[in-house]
Amino acid sequence: MNRKQKFAVGSFVIVAAVATLIYTAARETSAYFLTMEEYAAEAQAHEGKPLRLAGRVSDGSVEWNPRTLDLAFQIQAIPPRPGSDEAAEAKPVALTEAPTLTVKYNGILPDMFAEGRDVIVEGHVTNRVFEANTLLTTCPSKYEADLEQPEGHPPAGAEAAAGRIASG
Repeated sequence: MNRKQKFAVGSFVIVAAVATLIYTAARETSAYFLTMEEYAAEAQAHEGKPLRLAGRVSDGSVEWNPRTLDLAFQIQAIPPRPGSDEAAEAKPVALTEAPTLTVKYNGILPDMFAEGRDVIVEGHVTNRVFEANTLLTTCPSKYEADLEQPEGHPPAGAEAAAGRIASG
């Protein structure tokens, strides 16, 4: 075998090894991203599979043990924001009818974790319990701008900007 053939075979082996590593890493770390509504529609189909689930922490469901870092809570669907298209189409559902799922997590509690807060959990479901290995909180809605302004009122910050322009 001459040098060019040895180089080609060696290059092929290296490229194949790197491709195999990338493929297996992507497959092991991939997880379906679901909302609680999507999960509840096909709960049995997701049993034991890696999942990333978005929902809201149910009020009165948080059990936290700071000594062992064990956390258990119920997660429910995130209701649509008032005034959105989803809210107009949504049927009113009693809180007792809303699908919930028990989440168990062991680790440091995120600073913004609280009842009524939107969270994303990563892990898998075993016997209708979501065993989370990652817990993320989302920013609270108080940081979002109001979408609708009352009639006759300028958008937030417009008066201050107008004052700067007039004085500047």
